[in-house]
Amino acid sequence: MTESGYLASTAFRAECAEIVRTLDAAQARRTLEQGDARVAVEQCARAARAAGVLPEKLIIELKTLMRDVALPEMRTWYRSVLTDRVIVWAIEAFYGIERDGGGGDTARDEDRAVGDTTSDGTR
Repeated sequence: MTESGYLASTAFRAECAEIVRTLDAAQARRTLEQGDARVAVEQCARAARAAGVLPEKLIIELKTLMRDVALPEMRTWYRSVLTDRVIVWAIEAFYGIERDGGGGDTARDEDRAVGDTTSDGTR
């Protein structure tokens, strides 16, 4: 299957639907404990790599998904933060980068980093 064929495939669309479903579930629980969402993104990224998709094409598709489909009722700022996190998960999975690099809980570190940032972007 060609790269563009995979991105248009039913399998890829199903993976995208699972990402949206898990993000919706996390939002409904009012928590960003994204275990399921992260797993869905990682599975999508690994499958894309196995299909020969270039990483930049995957990123474009995931950003489009987040912009057009995922969590439309969210504030733009929060959706952009969540989109950034989804892209990081995808890149890490695409290249086989370990989640925490042995340094602890990356998701919690990221939550603290986002929460500790002031309105002008400083800490």
